[in-house]
Amino acid sequence: MNGRFLSILVLHLLLSPNLFLFAQDKEKFVEWTEIEIELANTAKDNKKLTKEEKRVVYLTNLCRINGKKFTLTYLKEYCQKNKLNHRKGNIASLIKDLQKVRMPPLIVLPELCDAATFHAKDMGETGQVSHNSSDGTDFSDRMKSFTGAIYGLGENCSYGHDKAENIIMQLLIDDGVPSLGHRKNILNKDYRSIGVSIQRHKTYKYNCVMDFSTSKKIEK
Repeated sequence: MNGRFLSILVLHLLLSPNLFLFAQDKEKFVEWTEIEIELANTAKDNKKLTKEEKRVVYLTNLCRINGKKFTLTYLKEYCQKNKLNHRKGNIASLIKDLQKVRMPPLIVLPELCDAATFHAKDMGETGQVSHNSSDGTDFSDRMKSFTGAIYGLGENCSYGHDKAENIIMQLLIDDGVPSLGHRKNILNKDYRSIGVSIQRHKTYKYNCVMDFSTSKKIEK
């Protein structure tokens, strides 16, 4: 990368109105560079996502971009705030898993956001907890109606939280899930895109759905 191009890139990042969408993070965690913050902020220009939904994407991307740094900042703070023992159980295994994580951030696809919104509203209105729709439609068929595909897809469902930090940590720590399937989805190097929706839930107050795809473009 030549010096002139790098200078233009840095100037663009500094002048971007969305660069400090999560400015409090930069002030609190100086370890993260402005370029890393910008790379993680792939949802910044999305007009449909709420700020908290954008933050779910942002935190997902930060832990993918640099897992070790994520451990030393966000995960460390979360454990201290909630008085969690980071030396045992799922948190210890998460720290180990994150040490060598370095992968590209996920881009936001509208089709995946539509799929996530549909399912989050469906589960929220019916009070159910499932990857299948309330009418019995299974995950593959539901996703096919939005993406045209049945392969290369994944989904995380979080219940009880409406704040991005709590959602992401719940799914990364994955307590009570022997397969650690939610963590594996977030850290899956094959995934290239994401859709997110946070909705009210009849039983658990809130639910968040994250849909993943190995494609960067939906071709129905």
